[in-house]
Parts: sequence; structure tokens; C-alpha cells
Amino acid sequence: MTLDGLSLSLLSFFDWVLETSLMAGVLVGLVLLVKVIARNKLSPRWHYMLWLVIMARLLMPWAPESSFSVYNLLSYGQEALRTSDAPSPRPPQASPVHQEMTNTAPANTAPVETKQEPPVQTAEPVEKRPSASFSLYKLAFVVWLLGAVCLGILTVAANRRVYARLAKQPVITDPGIVGLFEQCRETMAIRQSIPLITAGPISSPAVFGFMRPRIVLSDSLMNMLDDRQLRFIFYHELAHVKRKDVAVNWLMNGLLILHWFNPVLWYAYYRMREDQEMAADALALSYIGAEQKESYGHTIIRLLEHYATLYPTPGMANLSGGKQQIKRRIVMIKNYHKKSYRWSALGLASVIALSSVTLVNAKAPESASGNLSAPPVIATESSGGTSQAKKKLTIHDIPLDKNVVEAAQEELRRFLGDSQAELYEVADPEITAEWILLNKNGKGQVAIDRNTKQIVNAYVQYTWDETDAAVKKAAAEAFRQVDANKTFTAETVEREKRFADGKSTHEWRLQSKDMIVTLDADTLSERGISISYPVAQGNEKAKNAALKALQTINVGKPVTFKKAYHNYSEGKYDTWQFFDDGGNYVVVIGSNTGTIKSISAYGKKDDNEANLPLLLDKDRKPIYTKEEAIAASKPMVNKLFGIDLTGYSVEFSTENPYAHTFTKKEQPTVHATVDRTGEFWNYWVDPVDGTMND
Repeated sequence: MTLDGLSLSLLSFFDWVLETSLMAGVLVGLVLLVKVIARNKLSPRWHYMLWLVIMARLLMPWAPESSFSVYNLLSYGQEALRTSDAPSPRPPQASPVHQEMTNTAPANTAPVETKQEPPVQTAEPVEKRPSASFSLYKLAFVVWLLGAVCLGILTVAANRRVYARLAKQPVITDPGIVGLFEQCRETMAIRQSIPLITAGPISSPAVFGFMRPRIVLSDSLMNMLDDRQLRFIFYHELAHVKRKDVAVNWLMNGLLILHWFNPVLWYAYYRMREDQEMAADALALSYIGAEQKESYGHTIIRLLEHYATLYPTPGMANLSGGKQQIKRRIVMIKNYHKKSYRWSALGLASVIALSSVTLVNAKAPESASGNLSAPPVIATESSGGTSQAKKKLTIHDIPLDKNVVEAAQEELRRFLGDSQAELYEVADPEITAEWILLNKNGKGQVAIDRNTKQIVNAYVQYTWDETDAAVKKAAAEAFRQVDANKTFTAETVEREKRFADGKSTHEWRLQSKDMIVTLDADTLSERGISISYPVAQGNEKAKNAALKALQTINVGKPVTFKKAYHNYSEGKYDTWQFFDDGGNYVVVIGSNTGTIKSISAYGKKDDNEANLPLLLDKDRKPIYTKEEAIAASKPMVNKLFGIDLTGYSVEFSTENPYAHTFTKKEQPTVHATVDRTGEFWNYWVDPVDGTMND
């Protein structure tokens, strides 16, 4: 792995630590709440088990999404560190008022028929400018990394010192003590051989190590306690061995090293160690018997009074705790009795319930439907199966040169300023063929071609209040040119800059569920308007022409249009676009001439599968040769558009060889898509000069 790759991996790991730390902080609050509610109903064992749910959450690199997740209340899911009003990742596309009919199955949105601009272009070199937010992020990462490394070194060093000292201590060979210990070990069904070591630097009885555990006892302790009291101590320490408490402590300390900055988790560890000792007491009492609990309690209290100040190191489980813990343990020992199965079931139910709402991530918000601005859903190679939650990607996870990222951030900086220009997250790469880079508040994004590593577009979404008054005024005036009777309203405002053929297109787009106004971002002149109407309010002449056009290509079944869109741009086009209820039939007609501009009959056959654009085919090849394609489409093109394809050349789309483009110098360009059976079902025309005679 290169140095840059290692750095990017660490930054990605840092992001995961921040997210899991926040989620675990919420989980600590829930655990404390459950412990308060079920304080006297749960046994010490189940109180302790609740803390293990937190450890599980901290260890999970990925979690499934669920509508039952508690993090739904915090709007904390796949958009974890983003504001709740952030838009969904948006594939790069031409303005809805400037895009042509797609070569895919029509969706419920209203694509408009004018020329589409290919999304390929390089970004001009930009002068490197430092980003304040990016520097703060890197600074936070460095501080976290230094803190984790230092704490890790100190923890390991402290345990190695204790281990080195214990390695020099002799094994206890007193036959009376060893025999008593072996009786306790056999009673608890612990098969592992466990040596008894003279304590040396450790004054309190303790278990050290988890792979090869040892129990340490001081000489003064062996002289001070009688056999019955020693038996109590052995049962308690063996309870730690049986429950693997030292391994749990090591694991939790490793997590604390990563999350050293989170005081909530340090408090959780303190409370977990308290419950760990009480759970060990309860297990020991189950072997000793409730009738001896008073004697056991006196022994533990006597030891705690002498050794309560011992620091709980992760490599051991020992008698330690403050006055409050001593009080809790006294109460627990005094009230100890074996819980019934009913209370065990309650404990299990508590752990399961807590896990079911905290070990899953928040449900990702679904894209709003029915909005004119929503991009159409197309078939991709990943289609056909249930989507699974994936780990979020960041710019550190994808192969982009830092200069490309800086150029992308420079484009966004022109829209949003320095404070919001930092690009961080990457949208699901299965959505589009581009890398979609998102800024941290989700309002801005930049698309980069995966092959050329060049910028395709830069896109920003604003609220209505954030939008400049001059933009609002220009949009309202342009809208009134098309329909002075409807009230102009905009629910979202977008600004987009697209790159193609060495040029850039810069637009404002103001839209609601039934209207879109597109403006030139530099001059604020109108570039396109699309308005949705009930079919009954649409242009009657255009509607009749659309129905006639469908019969021209032998639909063979009655079609009722359910949606109508008036698309207008002064001096460029003036058309009506009609959709049936499912979007299976789409026809675009000139408003004034009644001529066909495009037609799509996706639902012509009962077997709609035959009409798919075949993007799912692994080894797709053209159905026809070039000569055959012209011959097969020529009659219908002439019938629909009055265009003779004689002398035309044809090219196949590199992405979809079933999409054909017929061209001839100084003549309109014709596009047509064929289905699996070889029948053309989708036609549209580009005028010679980009201006339609509608």
C-alpha cells in the first residue's frame, strides 16, 4: 500500500470512529434508562450484559438499515452527519427542459425533447486555495490519531510492566491453599489449569491474563483470611475467569483507545466495571449458597476497604471500586437470591429489545416521488435484485487524484464560498457511471467521469429564501410569458454548471411538482419552461395528433393520456408532451404545427420485457447491421416525421447498441431504439439548427 493509500484509509477509518462514537453515545443513554427502569427486576448478570450491546455497536463496521432503529429519531442514517433537508444524490443530467427523450423505458417524470449535451469535459486548471473546513478536519484527525497512539502506548506499557513484575513472582505452593483453590475450580467446572501467583506489586486479589489466566494473592492476604474467606475470594476470582471478564476488559479498553475523546464512553466503562464486579459476586454466591451471603459480604467489604483505590487495568479483573460501588455491592449481596426464570426472560428480552433498535442503522430516506425534478429511474447492470445497505464511501475510498478533488471543490466554491466547498462523501457508485462527490451539508455535489477523471457538472441546491431576488423575479416573468393565469411557485431552486465539448453551460432551475423554469445563470434570460396540466386542459389539437401518432406505429390498443406538459423556450421550441398512466406511451407534438417531434411506445407489446433498452445484457451486440437498421426504420421514420433516410449514415450507441442515430449533412438527426425482437419502438428528431419549427 502506498503512503497516500494508507493516509486515505486512516481518514476513512476516522470517519467510521466518529459515527460509531456518536451512535454509541446515544446507546449509553438508553442502557442507563433501561437500568433505571428495571433496576430491581434484572439480575446483576443481565445488568452487565446490557453494556455488551454497546461494545457490539462499537465493533460493527456495517449495520443493516431498519425503520425500527432508534437513530431514525435523530435523522442519523446513511446521511449521518448531514442536515435533514439535504437532497438525495443527483445523477448528472441536462436541464429537464433541455434534455431529449432517453433511450430507456420512460419513467413517470416528464423528459423534454430538445438536444442533450454529452457530459464529458475537462476542468480548467485552478489555483490551489486552502479550505478552512478541510484544514480543521485534517487537524481533528491528527489530534485523534496522536491521542489514540499515545493512549495505546501507555496502556500497553503499563500492562507490560505489571506482567514483567509478576513473571518474577513465585508460584504459591502451600498445599492447603492450593488444595482449597483446586476444589473451587472443580466446583465451578473450570477445566483450564490456573496457577496461583504471589502478588508482588499487586495488593488486591486479581485475575491477570485471559489466554493463560493467573490468580494473584498477596502474602498478607493469605495470612489474614481463613479457609472459608479464601474460598469466597477464589469463587469471586474464578467467576471472572469463567465469564471471560479480562478479555472483555481488554476489548473495551481497545475501543476506548479509539474513542478516547468521548467522555460518555469512559463513563460507560466505569459503570460496566461496577456491574462486572457485581455479576462476579452473583456468580460466586450461586456456588457458595445464599445462607453464606452475609459472611461473603463481610469478606468482600473487608477487602474493598483496603484495596478500593487500586486502578482497574485492562489486563486484570480485580477487587476495586469507590464508596458508591461498595454500597451497591453491599445492597446486592444482602438482597441476593436466585432469580426465577421469569426475571431471566425479562433480562433476555431487555437485551434483545435494546439490540433490535440500536444495532441497526436508520432507514435511508426514499426519494420523493411525483416531483417533476426527480431524475428518471433507468435499468442498470445492478438492477433486478433487492438493494442492500452498503458502507458509505468517502473521497478517500475512490481513486481520484487530489488535484481533481481540488478542481471540483473550486467549482463548488464559486457557488457556496469557502465554508461549504469541502467535498467529502461519495454517492452509491451503482447509481451512475460518474463519481458523485457530495459536500458535508448535502447541498452541493460535483460529478466526475470515472474514466477521464474530468468534471461533468457542479450542482447546488438552495432554499427559496437563499435565492437571489433577481433570480426569482426573472423566473416569474419568464413563466408569465407561457401562462399568465397560473401562479408561479418554486419548491426547490437549483444551480448547475455542465461541461461539454470544451464549453460550459450554467443554469438556474426553479421548480415545483408541476412546473420548471430554467434560466441562464449569467444573463438570467429564459432557457426553458415546462408546465404540467390535466390532460383536459392541454392543447386539444396536439392531443389528437399524439393519439393518431400512436396508431401510426400500430399500437393496437386504446391509449388514454393522463399527463400533459407544455414545454416552451422562446425561439427554440414550443411543444406538448403526453404520457399515459404508466408512462409506457410518450408522444411530443409541436404546439402550432401538430407535427410529431418524438414518440415512444414502450407499452406496445404485452411482453414489455422485449422493449427494455437491454442495458442488462452482458454481451450486447447490435440487432442489425447499419444497412439493415436503415432499411428497417426507414418506412416508419418517413411516416412519422416525413424524413427520408436515403443517404443517411447510422451509428450505434457505445453504451447501448440497440440505440441508433441516423445523420445526414444539413438534415435533421433521427434517433431510434430497437427491442429484442428487432422492432423499433422509440423515435425522436433533432432539428438541423437546434430550433424546432413547432
